[in-house]
Amino acid sequence: MLGFLKNNVLEDLCISRPAARLNWGIPLPFDAGYVTYVWFDALVNYISVPAAHRDPVVLNALGNAFTHHASRITDLTPDTSHPALSLWPADIHVIGKDIMKFHAVFWPIMLRASGLPLPKQILVHGWWQKNGAKISKSTGNIVDPVAVIAEWGVDAFRFYVLRELDIGPDGNWTDAGFKARYQAELANGLGNLVNRSLSMLKRYRNGVVPQRSDELATEVNKFCADTRALLEKNHLQAALQMIWSLVTRANQYVDHTAPFKLAKDPAQSKRLDEVLYNLAETCRVLAVLLWPFLPGTACRIFAQLGLNTAPDKLAAASWGGLQSGHTIGQPEPLFPRKDN
Repeated sequence: MLGFLKNNVLEDLCISRPAARLNWGIPLPFDAGYVTYVWFDALVNYISVPAAHRDPVVLNALGNAFTHHASRITDLTPDTSHPALSLWPADIHVIGKDIMKFHAVFWPIMLRASGLPLPKQILVHGWWQKNGAKISKSTGNIVDPVAVIAEWGVDAFRFYVLRELDIGPDGNWTDAGFKARYQAELANGLGNLVNRSLSMLKRYRNGVVPQRSDELATEVNKFCADTRALLEKNHLQAALQMIWSLVTRANQYVDHTAPFKLAKDPAQSKRLDEVLYNLAETCRVLAVLLWPFLPGTACRIFAQLGLNTAPDKLAAASWGGLQSGHTIGQPEPLFPRKDN
């Protein structure tokens, strides 16, 4: 955008089009022969909706428009049947890279002219490709999300989309890549961790959470802090990778401590309690971290832990939330393995 502004002279922007040339468009209130240029009315909609919800910032900027020109902007008349909402300015304006000029040049100019504050940040994402080529309905190079969700589940679809597409560059969908990530990271990674952790707690301790142990507390809290920092910078892919680093660490912990061997030795009962608590608590923390990405899966993990709250508060992503004596629910596979 800086290069565009440096190398181009910004001329006046025509915000109308002759109605005779178009069979659609919002008529201009002062000339029936013209309709509004689509990239003017589309941008105005970002503040007309907050205005309709009586956003104080927008209404203050519009001044007396509602009283002096109500007949010309009836569509913007505030809805007084609902509480006023503070919606503007946007914290983050998320757009695709093909419409940057309209949002990063035209829109700020319109806002300045209206006396309105700018969005605090514009976040631009790339495009999806399939098998390295542009997705196109005309060529048939498409991904049918409904079909994918029907076969694999909505959270598996969410996971692949977020895991493969970083904010900025284009992403590339491949059916083979989807299946590989499902098997390796969802079924064998997260699913296997939660299922064997809770199954062992059920088998060896009748599903009752042992006394608290903080063996993994420092590591888990570090993963939580790092994930939060990435989320605050909108690095969604990196945050998901950080969460999966915790999944990998927890699976390594199972392999290293071998609770299934400890269970065979009565002298190792205390050690088994420590391991089981660390695994169950790690599963709880993972559910909280995963909720923005995989909300259905996160809630299922909480249900299997016997927790009747939602894992929707990031503040709960810290060690020690699982109480000793608590009884978990019934472990069930989160992501059933698929052979084909």
